[in-house]
Order: sequence, then C-alpha cells, then structure tokens
Amino acid sequence: MELTSGELVDLDGETIKASVIRDLLVEADRLDPRGVRIRNARIDGQLDLCDVVAKRPLVLRDCVASEKLLFDRAQLSALDLTGLTAPAVSAPWLKLDHYLYLSNARLDGGQDWAVDLGEAHIGGHISMSGATLSTEGEYALHALKLRTGSQVYLTAVTAVGTLRFDGARIGGSLRCDGASFSAEHAAFLGTDIQVEDSILLHSGFRARSESYAAVRIRGARIGGQLVLREGRATGPIALDLKHARIGQEIFLSADYAEGAVDLDGLTYTGVPRDSDLGTWLDMLAHKTPRFASQPYLQLAAAHQAAGQERDVRRIRIAQQRDLLRRGQLTRWGRTWHRVTGATVGYGYRPAIALLWLVATLAVSVGVVLSSGAVRCAVVDQIGYALNAATPLVKTDVQQRCQVATTTGAGQFVVVTTWVLQLLAWAFATLFVAGFTGLVRKNA
Repeated sequence: MELTSGELVDLDGETIKASVIRDLLVEADRLDPRGVRIRNARIDGQLDLCDVVAKRPLVLRDCVASEKLLFDRAQLSALDLTGLTAPAVSAPWLKLDHYLYLSNARLDGGQDWAVDLGEAHIGGHISMSGATLSTEGEYALHALKLRTGSQVYLTAVTAVGTLRFDGARIGGSLRCDGASFSAEHAAFLGTDIQVEDSILLHSGFRARSESYAAVRIRGARIGGQLVLREGRATGPIALDLKHARIGQEIFLSADYAEGAVDLDGLTYTGVPRDSDLGTWLDMLAHKTPRFASQPYLQLAAAHQAAGQERDVRRIRIAQQRDLLRRGQLTRWGRTWHRVTGATVGYGYRPAIALLWLVATLAVSVGVVLSSGAVRCAVVDQIGYALNAATPLVKTDVQQRCQVATTTGAGQFVVVTTWVLQLLAWAFATLFVAGFTGLVRKNA
C-alpha cells in the first residue's frame, strides 16, 4: 500500500492506523505534492494532527472514525473529508491554503461541537453540502471569526444545534439552499458576520428555534443580496436583522417568517422584493417586537428613490399610525396625533382638511335653513350661513337677514355658527399647516 505516491488509494473498508496518517504528514517532504489520498478506510485510533505543518493536501473520502478528528492549529494545503463518518471534527485555528470539504459528512458531536472551525483561515471555499451535523450541546457548527477567501456552501445541510458564524469573514457567498437547522437557542447565528457577496437562505431552507431566534444576523455586512424566499424561519423571533447592512436588494417572501421580525437599523438598496408594499407595512406594524421609525424611513427612502411618491405617503402615514399605537407618546401627543391623523392624514393628506371645511360649511347651511329663525330669501340664508362659518370671507348678507334671537331657534343658530366658525378656522389652519409640511415636521 503506497500512500506517498499521491494516488487515491481505495482501502475498501480496511483499517488504517491514525498514527500512520500522522507520520506521513509530519514527514511531508517524502510525500508527492498531491499529498495523502485515502478512500473507504476505517481509521483506528484518534487522528491527531494538532500543530502539524504540512503543505500538502489530506484526502480522507468516505472514511469512518470512531474518535474525534483533531486539526487544531494545523497547516495544510487542502483538506477533503467528503463522506466522513465520525463523532466530530475539531479544527480551531486551522489554516488551509485552498479548500475544506465536509460534503455528505455524518458527524455527531455528542456533548461537544460536531465541527469546530473557530478562527480558522481557509484560503478558498468550504463545502459542507449534504452534511448531517448534530450535538447534544449548544453548537453543531462553531465557526466564530472564521475567515474564507471564497464561498461557504451549506447546501442541504441538516443540523441539530446552533450554527455559529459570529464575526466570520466570508470572501464570497454563504449558501444554505435546502438546509434544515434546528436549535434550542438560535438556529443560525451570525452576529457581525461580513459576507463579500450574498447570503442565500432559500429554496427549501428551514430554520427553527425553540426559545429565541431562528436566524440572527444582527449587525451583518452583506455586499450582495440577502435572499429569504421559498423557505421558513420559525421561532419567537423568526428573523433578527437588526442593524444589518445589505449592499444590494433584500428578497423576503410574505410567508417566510413565523414569529417576530426585528428590522430596526436594517438598510438595503432598492425596493424590497418578493413582497408587496402592503405586506411589508403589515409586517412592520404587527411582526416587529416594538415600534421603530427607522424601518419605515428606510422603506420610504427606497420607494422615493424609485419615484413612487404615492407609496411614500402611504408608508409615512402607516408609520404615524404605528407610532400612535405602540410609540412612547404623552397623553397630549397621543391626542394631537389622533387629531392630525383624522384631519390631514398626519400632514401627508392635507386635502382631508378641506373636506372637513366643506362639511362644516354644509352643516352651517343646514342649520340655518332648517331653523326658520333667519328671515330673508333662501339664497340670502345660504349666504348668511357661509358668511357666519367661513373664517376669511365676509359679505354684507347679514344686513339683509335678521335672526330672531329672542327665540330658542334663533339663539341655537347664533351659538352653532360660533362653534362652526371655530371649527372652520381650525380646519383651514390644519390645511395650511399640512400643505406647508408643518404638521409632518412636528409629527
């Protein structure tokens, strides 16, 4: 059995001692540049390559190990563990010049992590496509401050336990197409993660948290898109995107999140995709954990940049309604909000005040005509009513009409027109304030 030639050696289920593999890599100068390449082997004993420096690839495809594989602080050219069945892979501070393959691996971490890549540096990409990771502890994959030069593929990964990418720096995209993550705390945890390209949590993606966040990428910096479509995130907080910054569009389908969605501080480019404006406004009003103005401002800015002014007004009004419902307003502030909302649409629909003004004048005309206390022609009675209620327009019609103030009806007309005139003044003032933007500035 020649393992130094660089050829892929198929052991067909035979056993190889872990110490033999270690000795080959420790004396890497004897190896072919293609490194150690073994397939279908049973590894006897614990493969301990901690602190081994061997600028050669190590390939252990479809192998079986009864003990955890150790790569702590090791330095290799590349590492291919495709199809590995083992308790776990421990590789914190691992340095690889090229790629790491754990595709279709079956790893049961027991009380420990199934895969530990904390502060590892991978020059190229990582592929764990089709892997099954499970742990009785907290983390199925621990990748705190991981560094990669290219993509990370978690396609079709099944994981029981948290996948932790806090502070990771990924040089390409992070793909989780068809993956299924479940955990007691956070299923996918990527606080302050930086991804040069896109994060794709779609095409059958599932994440479930029992007690906290299904997907938590708070403070993330994403150079490309964030794609949340054709999948499901389920938990008390389904999506925690607080203060995430997305360089391009966000795709978020209406039925993606089952649980609260924290979007405070989220920024993105363009109008959100996969959900219409009504769906987004409903999500901001009813799925976010608390009122925050920034998500509305971001959404309004996106629609304004697209030239959709009608939608901008709709967003602003929805923001003020949510502020009234969940915001921290004083009793006076709440009262003023209700008034401006009913009369000028919080300053974004000043024409409503004109309708109220017209309604006030109509009431004034109705009171005068029905009272029988104003004595003059019908046309003059209408003029009298408009004259009495209109704030700025005054005519000499009062000289042609007399009000029987000695009667109850006449006194009612006089008092009612005073009240209506005050209302007319108020509606006219609100119209001007709304038209000039004064109400919006104070809302």
